Amino acid sequence: MISLKRATEADADFVVKAIIEAEKSGTDKLSYATMFGLTEAEVAEILKSAVLEDIPGQELCLSGFMIAFIDEVASGAVCSWIEAAEEIPSSLLKANILYHFLGTEKLAKAGENSSLLEQINIPREAGTIQIESVFVNNKFRGLGVSNKLILELIKDTLLNSPGVNKIQIQLAATNQPALRSYEKLGFRTVATRHCEDVRILQFLPSDTKIMMELSVGDLITQGLLKI
Repeated sequence: MISLKRATEADADFVVKAIIEAEKSGTDKLSYATMFGLTEAEVAEILKSAVLEDIPGQELCLSGFMIAFIDEVASGAVCSWIEAAEEIPSSLLKANILYHFLGTEKLAKAGENSSLLEQINIPREAGTIQIESVFVNNKFRGLGVSNKLILELIKDTLLNSPGVNKIQIQLAATNQPALRSYEKLGFRTVATRHCEDVRILQFLPSDTKIMMELSVGDLITQGLLKI
């Protein structure tokens, strides 16, 4: 039986694991480590401190996560927020958080390769529900956990923001299993960004990023969402 709940401090380690594994996208390439010159253990420590700050409106926010449990075992996690709900882009909020925990030297190291990242950057649309850090433990894959989490997060978000009508999700093009899973919910690809410079693969698991979209109305029409 699958049960779902918002993350609390007790779930912080699992949330960090979700962020790291989602960022790897099925590879061994962790961008936080490669871009900032850190070990995975150092990344995990920094991410835990960041999520415990619980700053809303971006992807490193503890309470933005929904956790799935199967027989009381954490099986999956997904994060969401409404982009620029307070008129501050999530990218700026996240940059400020990383600056606080990493400092100038580490950010300067990442800045040397910022032009590569910019080539695959897809701006998030203000006023939309953003889905990020979708993760399911290997043991529990194939049970529909991720889609249940996504639908519950959307429903929960709409309780406080009923006027929102668009959901967006971004993923690496190499993550085809995730893409097919999102397509089953009705998500469709609306933007693709590709970097021709092979150096980007030193830092990221893919040289291509995809944005997918879905409307709340479509979910209601499909009978997948009742509000």
